[in-house]
Amino acid sequence: MSLDIVIPAHNEEGRIGRTLAAYRAAIPESDVRFHVALDDCADGTASIVSHHRSLDGRVVLHAYPKLGKGGVLMETFRRCDAAYVGFVDADCATPPSELLRLVDALPYADMVIGSRHHAASVVPGKRELVRRVASAGFALSVRRLFGLPFTDTQCGAKVLRRDALERVIPLLSSRDLLIDVDLLLVTRALGLRVLEVPTVWIDQAGSRIRPWADTRKMSASLLRLWLHHRILPVPTGSQPVAETDAVIHLDGRAGRVAS
Repeated sequence: MSLDIVIPAHNEEGRIGRTLAAYRAAIPESDVRFHVALDDCADGTASIVSHHRSLDGRVVLHAYPKLGKGGVLMETFRRCDAAYVGFVDADCATPPSELLRLVDALPYADMVIGSRHHAASVVPGKRELVRRVASAGFALSVRRLFGLPFTDTQCGAKVLRRDALERVIPLLSSRDLLIDVDLLLVTRALGLRVLEVPTVWIDQAGSRIRPWADTRKMSASLLRLWLHHRILPVPTGSQPVAETDAVIHLDGRAGRVAS
């Protein structure tokens, strides 16, 4: 399994250590690398990642100035050369076994994304009401603006084939949290197949998400992304992507393919 896992991190000294420990232990294969992309960290995140790197040569540290989640992901994607490339959040909300389930589904698609909102998803505990409302409102805005059929564009667990990622990277424009939406827009515009599968998501303490303030910021970014894709649409050179009803079963949980 040739796999690069990118973990964007901004001041994550309280969570990055256990995430790296969990992923290193659960995925022992020598051809897997863990790329931690530091986004202008001003705390001890770099020291913790460096410690893990001293224990395990598969850990790679990339330090950037303030670029935003999308910015550090794009820069790190360019440094990956594995057959499969994925990314997860630094808080380990996506267990390693769930990321590997997405990788296992890549024979069926060019990109596989996790969904916390699928009927078969497992999300222990309840998120705060304000966060659930803000998340639902954002998801509705994405569906209405872009016509994307996915239930959860913002789940922080996605994997792509390397050949698909190489086509997508030059066409990405979002350097913030909208990178997830941008990835899906470009991937579908190119006619690539996207599979959304239910996932296990364990909400972690220590989130810096400010539901209302961040929703306003993301709404503004969403409008900018919509304008970008209207003014500079992805040059597909083919017929518009058609949605299908194909269903793939993985470990008893169904995923839906859009292609």
